[in-house]
Amino acid sequence: MALGYRGFDRRMWVLFWSMLIDGVGYSLISPYILLFLKHDLGASMAMGGLVLTIAGVIGAGGNMIGGLLADRYGRRGVMVISMLLRSLTFVLLAIMVTFRPEFVSIAVLLTLSYFFGGVFQPANNAMIADLTEPARRMEAYGLIRVAWNVGFAVGPIVGGMLILVSFPLTFTISAIISFVAAAIVALMLTESYVPVPKGKKEPGLKGVGNLKPLFLLFCLFTLPLFIMSGQFGSTYTVFANDRVGIDTATIGLVFGLNGIMVVLLQMPISRWLTERNPYVGMLAGSVVYSIGFLLVAAVTDGYWLALTMIIITMGEIIVVPVSNALTVLLAPDDSRGKYLGVFGVVSSFGWFGSTFIGGMLYDTYDNGWIMWGILASFGLITALAMIPLWLRTRTKVERTTSQVVR
Repeated sequence: MALGYRGFDRRMWVLFWSMLIDGVGYSLISPYILLFLKHDLGASMAMGGLVLTIAGVIGAGGNMIGGLLADRYGRRGVMVISMLLRSLTFVLLAIMVTFRPEFVSIAVLLTLSYFFGGVFQPANNAMIADLTEPARRMEAYGLIRVAWNVGFAVGPIVGGMLILVSFPLTFTISAIISFVAAAIVALMLTESYVPVPKGKKEPGLKGVGNLKPLFLLFCLFTLPLFIMSGQFGSTYTVFANDRVGIDTATIGLVFGLNGIMVVLLQMPISRWLTERNPYVGMLAGSVVYSIGFLLVAAVTDGYWLALTMIIITMGEIIVVPVSNALTVLLAPDDSRGKYLGVFGVVSSFGWFGSTFIGGMLYDTYDNGWIMWGILASFGLITALAMIPLWLRTRTKVERTTSQVVR
């Protein structure tokens, strides 16, 4: 793995290890949050989905704020403060789940954790862009995804087993690991960006309106894809557990397969994608994603669930680095944080709005083919929308990509 990523700035490796550890802590509990709200707190799927949707909307606000702050004050400070505050919410969640599992209080803490996670993400992505040349940017995003998914290969497996013991224990261990990741960033990471002095740059939310029309179209057209892919950590898990009867330990193993695939395949696929038109990559990834989610309706056991995970993960491996690299490509150098923040808002609205939409469909349709067919159609909408963007920008993008590769 390291052999393919030689030559990166040392700070990329600080990000790598912090994201790996944070991935373990986050994924111990994240695939099972909706299951926890439903089984332990008695919420319906629609209510649990609504809670996560509200948390996602607040998290989307965090994306926008984090991007603006990262451009105004630098990346590192935003990353350190947001990680520490998110870790604190995990500690409070562990305490609440252990001693006073009250629905409203836990919902508020979940919302705060998503907000601070939202603040962190655009600053992190902007730092990755700062530390890499355009020709290696897709690889750089791939590297951090490898780190996150090494963690995600371990976390759900361990978490699925811990949950069989107790949810409070799982929340507690997640909080401890999250603090370790935050400490690494706080102690070892240095700044990558010198902000433009005040007076030379339009501050705050006033600058949000000055976004390229092509970027806004891209955001609009990717929203349906995020509504579909957001089922991954919510409806997907509950469907497998409740309707198919697959236990959490097996589900954890299947989620671990996702992480293993990203570790093994992200680097070569990212390199291959670097030489392709990014809109074509988005189209292909969206179609693969849709096929994977449609086939969830056919799941009868853990083996079938693993097959859907393989297909869904292939879509993810294509879409995630391409969408981040394309956002940076469309952004001016001094507005990367803002653009990544806006894109984070869109993805957050999609991901967490998806929990409410998926919950409503789950409560409405007993027929899995109808439910997953509707959800899969969202990804196909994005795939079709990429065609005019590709045709409109083909010459310009291919010329830019060719120059970058050289």
